Amino acid sequence: MKKASILFVDDEKDVLDAFQVGLTDRGYEIVTASSGAEALDLLKSYTPDLIIADLRMQPMNGFDLFQEVKKIEKHMGIPFFFLTAVDDVLAQKYGQKLGVDLYITKPVDLDNLDTAIKNKLSES
Repeated sequence: MKKASILFVDDEKDVLDAFQVGLTDRGYEIVTASSGAEALDLLKSYTPDLIIADLRMQPMNGFDLFQEVKKIEKHMGIPFFFLTAVDDVLAQKYGQKLGVDLYITKPVDLDNLDTAIKNKLSES
């Protein structure tokens, strides 16, 4: 059975490292990017099963990354989660309006994230 591939985007190296280890241990193939621009560059030659991105990144924030990804025809259908410390109802509503699949606030329990990923990928 093919491992699900996840593109994980966060500008904090310790967050990338922690989730790469934790999700790899749960059987996922994890590709990381430390910026929205790096993620878009990776997407030129790579199609993940799911994208998880932080909101607070510079110069391209998570909302902008989401909108850029959804402009790429072959990536329009990829599920997209925000995993962020921004615990703000307006940001969550804006994410929903854009069409993000799930908005999760940090800190997150890895088991809960794993369950959310499995549930979303089983829908796709």
